[in-house]
Amino acid sequence: MKFKHDFSYLFRKYYFIRLLCILAVMLIIIGFSSIVSYSIKEKPVILSVSQQVGSPGDIISIRGKFFNQNKDSSYVEIAGNRLTESSYISWNDDEIVISIPANTKDGLMYVVSKSGKSNPDFFANKSDIPVSISQNSIYTNPIITAVSFESLEIGGLLGISGKNFGNNKNSSTVWFSTKKTSQQITENELKSNNYNDDSTEYIHASNANFDYEYWSDNLIRVYVPDGASSGYLYAKTENGKSTKHAFNVTQTGGTKKYGTKTIFLVQTSADVSNIKGTKDSIVSLRLPIPQTTAEQPTVTMTESIPKPLIDNYNETSVFHITMNKIGKDSYAADEKYRITQNHVITVKSVETNIDVNRIKIPTDRSKMIYKVYTRKDELIPADVPALVKLLPSIIYKSINPYRQAKLIYEYMMNNYEIQNKLRKTNTDPLDMLTSKKGDAYDFAVLYAALLRTAGVPAKLMSGILVDENKNTRPHWWVNFYLENFGWVPADPALGAGLDFTPFQTIENPREYYFGNLDSQHVTFSQNYNKVKSTITNGKTVYIPKTYATQSIWEESSNDISSYSSFWNVPTVLGIY
Repeated sequence: MKFKHDFSYLFRKYYFIRLLCILAVMLIIIGFSSIVSYSIKEKPVILSVSQQVGSPGDIISIRGKFFNQNKDSSYVEIAGNRLTESSYISWNDDEIVISIPANTKDGLMYVVSKSGKSNPDFFANKSDIPVSISQNSIYTNPIITAVSFESLEIGGLLGISGKNFGNNKNSSTVWFSTKKTSQQITENELKSNNYNDDSTEYIHASNANFDYEYWSDNLIRVYVPDGASSGYLYAKTENGKSTKHAFNVTQTGGTKKYGTKTIFLVQTSADVSNIKGTKDSIVSLRLPIPQTTAEQPTVTMTESIPKPLIDNYNETSVFHITMNKIGKDSYAADEKYRITQNHVITVKSVETNIDVNRIKIPTDRSKMIYKVYTRKDELIPADVPALVKLLPSIIYKSINPYRQAKLIYEYMMNNYEIQNKLRKTNTDPLDMLTSKKGDAYDFAVLYAALLRTAGVPAKLMSGILVDENKNTRPHWWVNFYLENFGWVPADPALGAGLDFTPFQTIENPREYYFGNLDSQHVTFSQNYNKVKSTITNGKTVYIPKTYATQSIWEESSNDISSYSSFWNVPTVLGIY
């Protein structure tokens, strides 16, 4: 009581005592406010990135909120790597400007501060992914001045001279007529460059088939692609299309005709549920994109729900699901999360008429098409002892690649039984060598494996088969390559009698499905698609025996504790 009395006396008597007490109270209030303010400080939020695809040295703006007015200990992380101090140009609470450092990998981008880690965005190195770049007015349309040959066969190497092609190919392409178009386009239209072609009448040289050998600003070297026909060619870059140049495709090995055209509206979808993790956890889905080929010339996405993080990355659409806080220390995503995409896909039937005696025996196997498509990969074995031992009894001493392909096909028709129901996913297609039976996947893989062992380039084609009632199923077939002809389709499963109802009656499926293909095959993969990861050190999921053959279907960060997923077989919403 004495202390209380003395303090009260001093407080009343002396002014400086009163002043000190007021200052002490103010300091306590300020300190408490700072603590509270710091504790409720929001973690950074990325709202937009000026470009998701770039090269080292590019200036990129990251817009958002809660970045802090000063950088201090905050930083930007890309693909698990923290950017060095020299990479930052400016830092404000709502915008960070950075210069992309050398050796930056593809991956997720975060802003990290003392308050936590932001939502992710995505960055890809331009050299690893072809994307369209906004037209720059200082550049002009490409111009073709000359070609090295006025006439070549399929697979022939063509030099295209001109200017404004661009020093790097990126997303640029060379387009060829798929049939004679001279009657459809007048000379005046060609000279004025005022033409609107049906996109189904042209096919571009393919990266998947290694058609581009060289690209510079004034010279392109490209192999005449599968499906090309006499008519015209032109170059297309980010800045527009060149004028057309007449070009003749000789067909010494035979003819390929694209007949019946069917247009499908196809929906792909996947469901994810019961995701549990931490506040920074991520689940990523990689939805396959239908392929563009000579027989499938147009693919147009009409709807995506939700919008993907990136539209096309390694032939997949990338979707990222992030966590929401559901309790004091618990995080989860929505109970059920569905992604869907709709595509309008044009598919043409293929009919071939091959002059066997004029098919070239390959002499140069250094081309990439032989290096890639005659060797084993993750799906197709080649040169394994069982195949090497079996092959001579099938092809005898034949060295003609077409005859070899035909002999192998007939051997499979005579010796193996097709099963309508898919076998277990962990069964080896080479089991057919002893069991003498297999499903559509086994038939396609074994056929491709025998072709590759014989030295004939072969691709496993994956997609869906659509019957007359719009029912769909995963399906697999094979394309094999002839030097002066191009790719030839073969469906050994349908040839062997797989249960299937085509739009039009096929009298002899065994004969028809070697060299021909109906317009009911929708392609999602050409061979094995090695998809790049978007989550650093994450967990990946591969799904065997489905409508696309890709290395990654799902990814999740290591802090995801559990989730469920279901991939639906693509459905056909309409046939036109």
